[in-house]
Amino acid sequence: MKIERSVPFWLEQKLFPVYCILTFLFLFLPVVSGLGFLFAALATIHVVVNRTERQLRREVALEWKHYERLMFNQEQTDLQLQLFGLELFSSLGLKASLRLHAADGIVFTTSDALHPHTYDTELVLTEELFTIPIQTVKRGPTALDEIILTIRLPWRMGVYLFSFDSYPQFTVLPSLTAQSTPFLLNRLRIGDRPDRYSPLKNKLVQLGSKAYTTEPSKDIDWYATAKTGRLQAKVYETSNQDTFTIALNLSGPSGYGLHNQSERFIEQASFLISELIKEGCKVELFLNRLNEANHMTHLALGEGQPHLKHVLVHLSTLSDRDSYIATKQFERYVVRRKHLNSQLILVGNDRIQAIG
Repeated sequence: MKIERSVPFWLEQKLFPVYCILTFLFLFLPVVSGLGFLFAALATIHVVVNRTERQLRREVALEWKHYERLMFNQEQTDLQLQLFGLELFSSLGLKASLRLHAADGIVFTTSDALHPHTYDTELVLTEELFTIPIQTVKRGPTALDEIILTIRLPWRMGVYLFSFDSYPQFTVLPSLTAQSTPFLLNRLRIGDRPDRYSPLKNKLVQLGSKAYTTEPSKDIDWYATAKTGRLQAKVYETSNQDTFTIALNLSGPSGYGLHNQSERFIEQASFLISELIKEGCKVELFLNRLNEANHMTHLALGEGQPHLKHVLVHLSTLSDRDSYIATKQFERYVVRRKHLNSQLILVGNDRIQAIG
């Protein structure tokens, strides 16, 4: 935490020795003793102000009580900020105000519409905990980049500015409330796919075989029976998993450059992946962006909420400063490298297309 102070010129630190010397020079001279008392008063004010500054440095602090580092786009929440040193404020009659400034991805919902990224308020010093409402407005990493606590001394004797070195950092994830639901989602749910087999449609998966007892004749495993010489029955396991490959293409219609609807494509892919994972599916993701190793971005096959979080955090980092692969080259790469038995879904270039 850094403290800067702004005081009237007569309270500047370099004048304190001068006031002390002039006090001793004039105080014992009857004709100008009044000036001696004046300089003594100024030196006393210096001492009081310096002591107040030391108390402020020692006792005043701001602490974030709670905030979510991961938020979805267009989500609203409250930041809670606690102020320490209220007893000092009350005893010295100090007044304080708080100023916050946020990066492009965050706005303060109670601020002026002309300055939505700036939050200014006079602090009510009877309360330790302050609530600051915010809303995310843009996908990607963002933060509060300025927090200044202003403390004013009585009788305009000075102003102290407390600035802080560490600020809350946020990752704004793509929204999962897509305005246009991908048209093939319901079709995928019921297993209407060009693939030969879909556990979403037939939830029984054969694990092996066992000795036949009273099972229906259709469950007899004739291959195992012939192999063992004894009548065998199939053993099944219920499964609700399926495998999908999402290929997100953010290039423009010409195949090069970033598409002007790239944010919509990112939201569609995020929504589709979240819905498939809710259905118990396994999902892998290809992006036509080059990663740090100059390779195509590929998030390996996974399932469940941890995998969804990993995908969303990765999608939140996409930027127009990244390098993207041409459409044709990307699609050929995905067809060669995708999971062998997965359903391929292309998202981007103004389409959502399922390919068998």
